[in-house]
Amino acid sequence: MSALLQGLLVAGVVGFAAVSLLRQLWPRGAWQAQARLSYALEREGRPAWLKRLGLALRPPMQATQAACGSGCSSCKACK
Repeated sequence: MSALLQGLLVAGVVGFAAVSLLRQLWPRGAWQAQARLSYALEREGRPAWLKRLGLALRPPMQATQAACGSGCSSCKACK
């Protein structure tokens, strides 16, 4: 395996772990960041493929049963 490919793979794993940790410890901030990125990609004048990507990244507007604040304590952020 080349050093470049290995470095990209490690960077991908570290990035995935960082996003997962962010969503676990700071769910509201992660939702807001995802929404900002989504709406930035959907702006007028963007190529169609970027608009589709923004639409796919758009977070759900309604909280699910497992969302923070439901009293389930699954995210360990509720006190």
